Amino acid sequence: RKTVQGVSWKVLYVADDNEIRNLNPGSPNLVYGQTFQGDATVRIDAMDIHVKSNRIFWTNWHMGTISSYELPSTSSSSSSSQGGSSSNRNRRQSETGLTHLEIPGLKMPRGIAVDWVAGNIYWTDSGRDVIEVAQMTGGHRKTLISGMIDEPYAIVVDPQRGTMYWADWGNHPKIETAAMDGTLRETLVHENIQWPTGLAVDYFNERLYWADAKLSVIGSVRLNGSDPVIAVSKLHHPFSIDIFEDYIYGTTHINNLVFRVNKFGKGPVENLTTSMNHATDLVLHHRYKQPKMTNPCDRKKCEWLCLLSPSGPVCTCPNGHVLHNSTCVELPTPTQSPISPPSGPCNVYCLNRGTCVLNARKQPKCHCQPNYSGEYCEIEQCRDYCQNGGTCTASPTGASTCRCMPGFTGPSCNLHTCKNHCLNGGNCTVNRGNQPTCRCPPEFLGDQCQYRSCDVCSNGGTCLQSANGSQQCRCLPRFQGNYCEVDMCHYCRDGKCMPINPNQPNGEVTCSCKNGRIQPSCYSCEEYCANGQCSFNPRTQLPECRWVLYTERHLLFVSTASIVIPVLLLLLLVLLAGGAVFWYRRRMRGAKGFQHQRMTNGAMNVEIGNPAYKIYEGEPDDDVGELLDSDFTLDPDKPTNFTNPVYATLYMGAHNSRNSLASTDEKKELLSRGDEEPLVDPLA
Repeated sequence: RKTVQGVSWKVLYVADDNEIRNLNPGSPNLVYGQTFQGDATVRIDAMDIHVKSNRIFWTNWHMGTISSYELPSTSSSSSSSQGGSSSNRNRRQSETGLTHLEIPGLKMPRGIAVDWVAGNIYWTDSGRDVIEVAQMTGGHRKTLISGMIDEPYAIVVDPQRGTMYWADWGNHPKIETAAMDGTLRETLVHENIQWPTGLAVDYFNERLYWADAKLSVIGSVRLNGSDPVIAVSKLHHPFSIDIFEDYIYGTTHINNLVFRVNKFGKGPVENLTTSMNHATDLVLHHRYKQPKMTNPCDRKKCEWLCLLSPSGPVCTCPNGHVLHNSTCVELPTPTQSPISPPSGPCNVYCLNRGTCVLNARKQPKCHCQPNYSGEYCEIEQCRDYCQNGGTCTASPTGASTCRCMPGFTGPSCNLHTCKNHCLNGGNCTVNRGNQPTCRCPPEFLGDQCQYRSCDVCSNGGTCLQSANGSQQCRCLPRFQGNYCEVDMCHYCRDGKCMPINPNQPNGEVTCSCKNGRIQPSCYSCEEYCANGQCSFNPRTQLPECRWVLYTERHLLFVSTASIVIPVLLLLLLVLLAGGAVFWYRRRMRGAKGFQHQRMTNGAMNVEIGNPAYKIYEGEPDDDVGELLDSDFTLDPDKPTNFTNPVYATLYMGAHNSRNSLASTDEKKELLSRGDEEPLVDPLA
């Protein structure tokens, strides 16, 4: 992460149809200012800034032009972003600071990028499917990339490394890169991409960001093409982007929003403004966004055009000229002698020992030497075509071929043979046929170290792994089994293990038994099998144990036990429950052996308190004064009743009483009170 400290201003310029508006990205939702307003013919498509000269460049695809405009000072930009500028002042500034670059033949210019080091501008032309460069004044224009390109759109440059990047959103969308002189072209991203419409370079972290308006994501990749990731997802059709410090600034394709989001995907998306009519591009202006660098072209002293590249500055010629002996030679325009008829002899000047011939239409044309091509044989096919020391071979069809040095491959030897070939930490080397081979760590194997090593083979067995990853052991002749775990000498028991062929000591073995016989096994079926049945294999002459019957019995025993044991446990529980119930009922019957019932004598209720009743019955609320049960009667004549002199004496005077005492003497004996108290009937 790199954050600029001590800087008080940033200005975000947004292209809105034929206007350029500005706002302060640190204070969203404020009133924006108007920096430039063009007439009805202006359609600003893409922009970039040259901080040193304080000029902004843009493409106008509607008119096929490229223009620049001198920005107002920082203070006025800041005040205008707060709504303090007037339309009249903007109109005067638009008239005085506007410059149309003289670049003829543009058809549909789209993306534009400023090389702030060498002082050049780069642009894409989707109408002609080319990428071109010129000086910032528009002079010395040169076509860098043509062919194998469909719909070039956004473009950015990295002068510090001498490379450029552009997005192609045609039928085969991709992001490509090349040196800023047009060489070293290669594809950077071609997977998981559909509409790459915006590009931005994070120079400090060496990453390239792109906006995909169809997938609604912002992706990121290292400048060398590795580590592609989705930086921000679930956006609403991001179209154009720029990056500074930790934030990505962008516009949306459908609802014309201007937003800001953390480049690491942290935090929400901030909408800076929503009042745009047709926001097509944006660029952030800051003096540290384009760091100051020494211009390598100052020491090169090129005659016409100086372009940067990873290997240093390159002198080149504009269109219509060819470099000849370090000098740009202008290509002559084909003309015909006024004396000669149209079918006259050739008068076209062909370069590099080319020969002028007449085609079928009697028109002059250059026939070039094998190493050259072009209309005037001005293009050296093999010049800077093969990279990394490759040897170029020209072709009459113009398609050169390269013979690469060991370690490199690709159409122009631009790819490392070992790049990403060996996996899991394998060490890649190149053989004489320039084919990569991998030296794998101990725990991995395979042509690319893609499989884990097979360590299941015993006794020196070799692990064989098929293309699908399945493993198989190749055993030494003495061993067998899926994992070479069976030693054939095991069958010799107390005999001697010896090779079948003495001339092959590591070959198959047999046994020399104590009985003098030489046979595959010294074992007999007697006591050979611990369980099961023993038999000799007629092919190997070795004893074998059959344990199928034992297994069946074992399974039958397990199956029977699984049924019988639960049934026995259930019966045991039932018996225990029955015994508990029987014991409880016996105990309760013994505890309640003595109970009582209230008694009556006719209609007369008599209550006799009995402490024993209270102990066993446990009825604390019963009152001793309550009447006896009316259903109970005392009848001395019945054998089931019992007679009591107390009851007989008590109820002697009653109406329904019976004299149950044997004699008056008995009564006196039982009811004697003393001499001083007369006998009184208690119920009287």
